[in-house]
Amino acid sequence: MKAMLGFCVLAAMVAFGVSAHADVTTGQVTFFKDVLPILQENCQTCHRPAGANLSGMVAPMSLVTYEDVRPWAKAVQKAVENHVMPPWHADPKFHGMFANERTLSEQQIATFSSWVTQGAKRGNPAEAPAPVKFIETGWNFGTPDLVVEFEEPFFVKDDVQDLYENINVTLTEEMLPESRWLKAIQFMPGSEVVHHIIGHANPPNVGEQARTARGMLGGNAPGADDNVFPEGFGILLEKGSVITFALHYHKEPGPGTGVWDSSSMGFQFHDQAAQHPVEISTISHGDFEIPPFAQSWRVGASRTFAEDTYLIGMLPHMHLRGLGARYIAFYPDGKTEELLHVPSYDFNWQTGYGYKEMKVLPAGTRIEMELWFTNTEERGQLAGIDPSRAIRFGGPTTDEMDLAWVTIAPVKPVNAGTQAGD
Repeated sequence: MKAMLGFCVLAAMVAFGVSAHADVTTGQVTFFKDVLPILQENCQTCHRPAGANLSGMVAPMSLVTYEDVRPWAKAVQKAVENHVMPPWHADPKFHGMFANERTLSEQQIATFSSWVTQGAKRGNPAEAPAPVKFIETGWNFGTPDLVVEFEEPFFVKDDVQDLYENINVTLTEEMLPESRWLKAIQFMPGSEVVHHIIGHANPPNVGEQARTARGMLGGNAPGADDNVFPEGFGILLEKGSVITFALHYHKEPGPGTGVWDSSSMGFQFHDQAAQHPVEISTISHGDFEIPPFAQSWRVGASRTFAEDTYLIGMLPHMHLRGLGARYIAFYPDGKTEELLHVPSYDFNWQTGYGYKEMKVLPAGTRIEMELWFTNTEERGQLAGIDPSRAIRFGGPTTDEMDLAWVTIAPVKPVNAGTQAGD
């Protein structure tokens, strides 16, 4: 499945930019003059040797040279012309609102399509831009200040299909001599059977059951972006914390299918204390039941904010029956605003939507989430699930979840101290 998803990344990224050189109506479009600048700016971050890892999804081919790109030209043309790619699922009316938006203009599609239609010509190498120099660390944000790894590898046994396992790592004095504010967090799956990782950080006196309900660091799932916070915003990582890897392993069971895993988390720190502590949490109903053969089934929940709050981003999470998602703000002055609408949810792309400019939710604002599910025979055949079964909240991918994630922070600055808040 990852190879297929990797091609989706390819199709998304190949067509992002637009060349200022190409006249896609009448002019000659060539690789070196017109297409390579697009690839460099928007694609090669992932599509190169040791390219970016999007929560376990790694691009399956390089797009650095003409020889790399030429065999894929027609397949990419078809994907972008049909608007199947890039993998961005927010309604078009939100165009321009989110910092990580992946969308194509008609001009961008036409530039690449003209190149393919004209025979995908190489052009003059002298017109090529200089190669991009990437930092080859294996981490998307550069070199981490701290990498947390399993104390020893974990074996996912042959008979496992779905397994939830919490693996704890205590930060030693050598690893973290003083409390620090997190600027960036990346989760690095250590094997192909990692479906997702949820990260938590808690002081050592917090019990095992409470650890996965507190200290949220975010998580990864197929196609998800890393957590990177602006100056002044962050999560406090306390000295001596216990880092919990809440792992969901998923694979086909059978003899010889067992896999060793050693996943990791990479952290970067702010130089100064964050004045706006970031919280990552969910709006969820939890106690729902989707009837057998339901065409479209709504699950809703809400949360009211007691203080002025920055809304940094949103991420709706469902499983194989997920159909669509909506976040709606009800403001204390009586106005309403649709914050996000995902009309066609794709389980293979757990996309987060981070604002270019954080939205302020005045005290008393209520956010309502609506998640829609389908349990039809058609979806059952497509996803390999049983539509005759009533579905409730559960961990396995054949059950469902109704998690409307929000990343928030208080508008009022806190007196956080130099680092640890002492």
